[in-house]
Amino acid sequence: MAYENNRFCWHGCTSTDVEAAKAFYSAVIGWNVETMPMGDSDATMFAVGKDMLAHLSPPEMDGIPSHWSSFLRVDDVDKSTKAAVDNGGQQIMTPTDIPPGRFSVISTPSGAAMALFHEADPDSSHHYDTAPGHVHWVELHSKDIDTDISWLKNTFGFTTSEMEMPFGAYHILKSGDDARGGVMTSQAPDAPAHWLVWVNVANVDDTMALVEKNKGTVLSPIMDIPEVGRMTVIQDPTGGVLGIITPGENDA
Repeated sequence: MAYENNRFCWHGCTSTDVEAAKAFYSAVIGWNVETMPMGDSDATMFAVGKDMLAHLSPPEMDGIPSHWSSFLRVDDVDKSTKAAVDNGGQQIMTPTDIPPGRFSVISTPSGAAMALFHEADPDSSHHYDTAPGHVHWVELHSKDIDTDISWLKNTFGFTTSEMEMPFGAYHILKSGDDARGGVMTSQAPDAPAHWLVWVNVANVDDTMALVEKNKGTVLSPIMDIPEVGRMTVIQDPTGGVLGIITPGENDA
């Protein structure tokens, strides 16, 4: 299907030890590791079957820790980057062309980094799937939730709806009638604002056992939320943080 505006369409894993990240995510999530040409060099990708879903790369400079990133598809990267800054966000990387398209890196007012993307080929399509192994959800853990939500609305035109969760109010980001992500107040006082990527797994408990077997860390107790799913947050051996979820019956 065609790329959809205001939808997270791609993800990236930056790791301080690429080989360790390859081994961990292959064993724990079951991803294939593929190599694809990218301009004058090759790019390493995580894939589910033939579906590419994330790139894997080392940090671009010393001092950057392992982390996951998410790319939001927009109509015009330059205009959306300017709007992000004008509305109180920050520009981390200027709009740049790469073979798949044009992208920039920005952050919310409270400091959560995200990428903006628009495909180079207007006739290209993208595979969206939330089956096991695929990205199920992306959510912002904000240090200033009111300011960040206002920024998301003013910059991208999102609307929100609210649902009550065990930890307080949870805000659903919507584009039209479609849910695109979530926003919640950060529950970790010492962690910076960030976007958390959630991956669908067939069985959270089995995956947790694989995390520990492969030198990863389970960061939170398993949480069961009716109609949402069974979930926890994990950390790979290099420090990258990811959510894993087995969706509930009404959220599969």
